[in-house]
Amino acid sequence: MGALSRLTGDSRYEAAALRALRKLWSMRSSLNLVGTTLDVLTGKWIEYSSGIGAGVDSFYEYLIKAYVLFGSEEYWDMFHSAYLAVQKYFRHGPWYHEADMRTGEATHWQLTSLQAFWPGDVAAANISHREFYNVWQRFGVLPERYLLNFGMLHPTEKYYPLRPEFAESTFYLYQATKDPWYLEVGEAIIGSLNYYTKVDGGFASVRDVSTMKLEDHQHSFFLSETCKYLFLLYDDSFLRNQNYIFTTEGHPLPIRSTWHEIIPTTHVPSNWTFSVGSPWESACHVPDVLPTHRCRTDDDCGVEAVSCRRRTCSMAGYCGLWLGVY
Repeated sequence: MGALSRLTGDSRYEAAALRALRKLWSMRSSLNLVGTTLDVLTGKWIEYSSGIGAGVDSFYEYLIKAYVLFGSEEYWDMFHSAYLAVQKYFRHGPWYHEADMRTGEATHWQLTSLQAFWPGDVAAANISHREFYNVWQRFGVLPERYLLNFGMLHPTEKYYPLRPEFAESTFYLYQATKDPWYLEVGEAIIGSLNYYTKVDGGFASVRDVSTMKLEDHQHSFFLSETCKYLFLLYDDSFLRNQNYIFTTEGHPLPIRSTWHEIIPTTHVPSNWTFSVGSPWESACHVPDVLPTHRCRTDDDCGVEAVSCRRRTCSMAGYCGLWLGVY
C-alpha cells in the first residue's frame, strides 16, 4: 500500500495501511507480542498463541522491509521491539517455538515451514538454517509442521506445498556470507523438487512427506518465489548495482531515495541474539558500543558473532552488515 501511494501520488493507500498497523501494534501485549488471529467484528484477539510462522510471519517481515523501503523510524522502532520480544520468548537454541502472547509461556514446540523465512533476519542464521536443513534431509522436503519435542511429523499437517521460505533464506544467507555451503543446499533443494515433485504439467505439492504422495495442485508462489530465489541463488546479476526489496510474495519493489523520510543504508541487525557469556556467542563476537546499536562512525560498531565480519555504521546511524545485493 505504501508503494502504491508512492507510485500514484495518492496518500490514502498508505494512510489506510498505516492506520491498521498502528491499531494492531497498540493491541500488543505488555511483552511486545501479538497474537495470530483477530475477530474482525469485535476487534479482539481470538488466538493468543503466537510465533513467527503462519498467521504472523508477514507482520514481522513487513515491519523491517517497510523501514528499508520508506526509511520511517516508526517502522524501525516497531520492528526492534517486536524482534527483541521474539528472541526472548520464542527462541530456544536454534529453534523457535510458539508462546502465549500474554505470558510468554511456551504453547507449541513445533517447526512450521513458514518459520523458514526467519533465518534471513537473525544473527545466528546459519545455526537455525542448518537445523531446518537437517529436517529437510530427513524427509526429502520440509514438512508443514514438525513436532520438536517428539522429533516427529505433526499427525495431520504432513504436507509440503512447495513453499519458498527455506529457499529464500538460503539465498539471503549466501548473499550475506558467500559461503559455498549454501550453494550445496540450493542444489539439494532443486534435486528434491525434481525428484519428488516434478510432473508433466509442472511441479506438484506433496500431500504426505512420509509417503511422497502428490496432489494435483501447484501454488502460484512456487513460480513467484520458490523458483525465483533458487534462480537468484546462482545468478544474482539482476540485483547487482540496483536497489530492490522483495515483497512477501517475491515481487521486486525499487528502493528510491525519493520514497525515504530518512535514507537508511540496508543492513542486517545482528547482535540482538547474543550476549556476553551466552552459549551461542562465538569467540569473535565484539558488541557494539551502544546497546541500542546506534552509531556515528564505524568505530562504534563491533564484530558479528556468526560470520566474524566487522559491522559498519549505516547512513541511518545503525551498526549492521552490508548484504551486497542492493
